Amino acid sequence: MDRLNSKTILITGAASGIGASCARLAAESGASVILADIDDRGGIAVTEEIIANGGIAEFQRLDVSSEEEWKSVVEKIIGQYKGLDVLVNNAGITLIKPIEATTLEEWHKLSRVNVDSVFLGMKHSLPALKERSLSHVAGGSIINMSSAVGLVGIPGALGYTMTKAAVRHMSKSAAIEFAEMGYNIRVNSVHPGLVKTPMADGIYEVWAQSKAFGTDDIAQIEKIMTEAHPLGRHGMPEDIAKAVAFLASDDSSYMTGSELVVDGGFVAK
Repeated sequence: MDRLNSKTILITGAASGIGASCARLAAESGASVILADIDDRGGIAVTEEIIANGGIAEFQRLDVSSEEEWKSVVEKIIGQYKGLDVLVNNAGITLIKPIEATTLEEWHKLSRVNVDSVFLGMKHSLPALKERSLSHVAGGSIINMSSAVGLVGIPGALGYTMTKAAVRHMSKSAAIEFAEMGYNIRVNSVHPGLVKTPMADGIYEVWAQSKAFGTDDIAQIEKIMTEAHPLGRHGMPEDIAKAVAFLASDDSSYMTGSELVVDGGFVAK
């Protein structure tokens, strides 16, 4: 499969979960993949797995909330690959807490990792993306990972939903700006529903401890949440990776400023 053949793709939060699946599929589809994360061990392991399977990949340590680290990673990419075709702003954290129990420090940390990182990624990747975008009819692609709860509210997660709604709107504004500037760089957001990842497992544990669903039985909570998705199952990281691969490919060349919802029907109810 060569859907992404010859493309250079930077994926943040690529050491596990959705980001790791995006990296694997991008490499299988012919891309050169730069995996970025603060988890050195996980990131290196996924990178080595991709290489062992015949893919092209490298790991770069990146704290996505650090402007200096963004500058350094993009500079390395320009030096090595002479540009960038796709940026996937996937890195993120979650916080499940009632409003009254959420501290300002926690709110600011969520904003730094989930919102500032998307701004920094788009800003500092632009020189690398411009190098390629004007010489290719389909242009460059920025894919920002939002969430189904960036479209609808849920209780107990004000900070998280705020950040994901911000990512959605930032993507639309950047899409219009880049189009009007003639950059030929598309910007879209992806909105997963509940996906089976280590992050989701941690959320279940928090819900159980707080008895947010009237029970501390993790299996029961998981059943309740699964049934809230009309398709009746969790999403898998691979489901989201396929959507990201589409937006990274030339098949989506006429899409910008859109949100791609991959949520098992959660927001359709």
